[in-house]
Amino acid sequence: MLLRRTTAAAARRISQRRHLGYVELERDVVAPQHLAEYRAMLAAHAPQRKRLDEGYLGSFGVDVGRASSVYHLSVFEDYDQRDAREATEGLRFFHQGVQSLESSVFKEASATLNEAGLPGLQDGLDAVQGCAFELRTYELQLGYDTVPNFLEIYSGGLKDKMEHDDSGESRLISLLHSEAGVAPLNTVIELWRHESAQGAQRSRLASRKATSWRRAVNHIAELSTRFETQLLRPIF
Repeated sequence: MLLRRTTAAAARRISQRRHLGYVELERDVVAPQHLAEYRAMLAAHAPQRKRLDEGYLGSFGVDVGRASSVYHLSVFEDYDQRDAREATEGLRFFHQGVQSLESSVFKEASATLNEAGLPGLQDGLDAVQGCAFELRTYELQLGYDTVPNFLEIYSGGLKDKMEHDDSGESRLISLLHSEAGVAPLNTVIELWRHESAQGAQRSRLASRKATSWRRAVNHIAELSTRFETQLLRPIF
């Protein structure tokens, strides 16, 4: 009886998970003199946006990287749902310090994550004070096969990396590839969560023992035209 109850509870949790049709990453570029005020107002507004948009996952300031940027992450099932979300009154607030708005839509590489035993964004974000998120962006060569090749190579090294990283301080939250927006075609993003910024360094050091992962990174470099990494902090 206990087993049946446990199985039923697990089935309910799975059925209640959000359907990840698309992932949207928005970027606000803010004038430096308005950045602190904008972040404070955004933190105050975030609970309202979360009430109005169940797909809203959070907003992030940049510690290391594009320091005048603020990122917003959300998921939506299809573009009809996105249109309805964008028409919701009170979803957003506007601030004079925002100089430009950018948006990109991605698909999550769910099969690659699931193969590694990772849930991806369907479980949301565990964004607590003190943690750091790492946004790692690859711009790849053009071609229909480039992203599938990337994912195959990445998958071959990811398990090795996870097995050798005994720091316990880092977790891959999502792996995304671009669909539309300002992100160039064949852009792939890794989103990692670290217990701290220094924890990210300990995790990276531990991963160097993973020979399959290092070999995968070398092959990925051959597909890449540009790479960028930024450290983000959750705003709410």
